[in-house]
Amino acid sequence: MSGQPSTPNPTLLDDASRGFVRRAMAGGLVELDDVKKVVASLLADQTTLTPESLAEGLVAAGILTDWQSQKVLAGKSKGFYLGSYRLLRPLGRGGMGMVFLGEHQIMKRLMALKILPSEQLADERRIQRFKDEARASAQLDHPNIVRAYDCAEAGGKVYIVMEYVDGADLQQAVARDGVMPVATAIDAVRQAAEGLSHAHARGIIHRDIKPSNLMLGRDGVVKVSDMGLARIGFNFDDGGKSSKRLTGTADYVAPEQAIDSRSIDSRADIYSLGCTFYFLLTGRPPFSGSSLQQRLAKHQTAPVPDVRSVRDDCPAAVADLIKRMMAKRPSDRPPSMSDLLVQLKQIRGVPMTDQTGSLRSFAHPDDTTSMAVSGQQTVFEESSISSSGGDESGLSGDPTESLDGFDFSDLPDLPAPGAASAVDSMGPLGHASPPPPPRAAGRTAGGKPASDGGGNSQQVLLGIGLAFAALALVAVLGMMAYTFSRPLEQSRPRLKQFDSKDGTLIIVDE
Repeated sequence: MSGQPSTPNPTLLDDASRGFVRRAMAGGLVELDDVKKVVASLLADQTTLTPESLAEGLVAAGILTDWQSQKVLAGKSKGFYLGSYRLLRPLGRGGMGMVFLGEHQIMKRLMALKILPSEQLADERRIQRFKDEARASAQLDHPNIVRAYDCAEAGGKVYIVMEYVDGADLQQAVARDGVMPVATAIDAVRQAAEGLSHAHARGIIHRDIKPSNLMLGRDGVVKVSDMGLARIGFNFDDGGKSSKRLTGTADYVAPEQAIDSRSIDSRADIYSLGCTFYFLLTGRPPFSGSSLQQRLAKHQTAPVPDVRSVRDDCPAAVADLIKRMMAKRPSDRPPSMSDLLVQLKQIRGVPMTDQTGSLRSFAHPDDTTSMAVSGQQTVFEESSISSSGGDESGLSGDPTESLDGFDFSDLPDLPAPGAASAVDSMGPLGHASPPPPPRAAGRTAGGKPASDGGGNSQQVLLGIGLAFAALALVAVLGMMAYTFSRPLEQSRPRLKQFDSKDGTLIIVDE
C-alpha cells in the first residue's frame, strides 16, 4: 500500500558499494564474475551489502589481500601493479627503499620488490647506488643469501626483483619468542657466516649486518638480505664522498666503519655479526645509549660486555668467541668468515653442514614477513606506486558503468543450506573452483521431483544401461580366461636389415 514505507531492495548495490566495486575493477584487482559469486554468498546470510562486507568477502575468497581491500575502501583505484607484478602488500623498508610482496601476473610466482622511493628519483647518485645494490646482489648465488633476479623501471619507478623469503627476520623472531637457545643462535650465526663468506670471496662487503637483515624462513634457513650498503671491491674509492658519512646501523657498526667506511674490509662484517650474536642471546644490542653519538662512542671505547652476565647458560667458549668477533682492533678478530666458520664448528664439536632443525622449530609455521598497518599506510601515501597519472576518483570511460543496473538475475545459485559457500570454494589466488554440475531437468528448483513423468523413463533407461554393463563384464572375463589358458606361442624370428656395399637391401632372420 502507498501508506507503507518502502524497504530497500537487498539485491541492489548502494552507491558506496558500487563505488567500491568500480575502484577494485578499475585497479585490475577483481572481475565482475568474482564479485557476483561473493555477493551470492553474502546474500545467503545477510540482507544489506556494504563496501566493508564486500571487502571482507573478497578477502575471505582470496581475491583481494587485506592491504588491497583497505586501499580500495580508502578510495584508491590504482597503484596496485608494477611492471609485470601485482602488488599484494608491503613487507617492510630496506636500506634503500620500500619492499613489497608481488605476484608475477603470468607465472604466479611470489617475489619481493624493492622500490626506490619517489623522492629519491631526482638524485642521480641515489639511483646509481640503488643499481649498485642490484649489481652486487646479482653476483651472489648462495642458499644463505637472498637472491636478486632483475632490476627494472616501470611507471617512473626503479625496482629490484628479489627472492621472497616466507618467514620473519631475526629481529622480529626474537621480539616475538624471546632470546634464542644457545645452539639455535650458533646455527643462525653460522648460516649467516656461510652467506657472507660467499660474498667476501667475491669482493663484496655487506656493511649493514644486523638482526633485521637476516631472514629466517619457515624451513629454518637463514638468508642475508639488503645489500643496500654493500661495497663492491676491497680497494673501493669514491673520491672521498663517503668518508664523512656513516654507513651501517649504530647498534651494530664496527668502530673503524664509523670513522672511515672506505678503509674497512670483511672484518667489519665479522664485528657486526658478533653484535648480532650477542643480540640473539640477550634480546638487546651490546651497547646502550640515549643518543646515536653515545652508542657510537661505546663501540669505540667501551669494553665488550660478557654475554654470560645475562645468559648464565652460555658456554665460556661462545662468550669468548663473541668477544673476539667484537674486538676493537680488526687484527684481533677472526681474520675471515672462513676462519670464523671453523671456530663455530669447533664450538659445536660436530660438523654443521645441515643443522637447521633447531631454527626450523624456532620459525613459526604462520610466519610471514610483514609490517604494521600504520607503517603500510604512511609509506604508501608518501610513495605512490601508481604507474599512471590522473584523478583516481574520476573513472571516465570505465567499463563498470553497467554496475548502476547491477543485474542480480545473473548471479550464480545461492548455496543450499549446509553447503559450502562461493567464498569457501575460492582457491588461494581467488580463482573459483569448478562450478557444480547443472541441475537435472527433471527436478524443480526446490529439489522435488517434477510431475511430468520423466522419472519413470529415467528408471527404464537406467535398467537398460545396467544390463548392457553386465553383458560387457561377462565378455571381458571370458576373454581373460581364454588368454591365460591357451599355450604360449613360440617366439617368432626377428628380422634384421642390412645394406650391402653396392646399396642392395638385405634382410635376414636373426
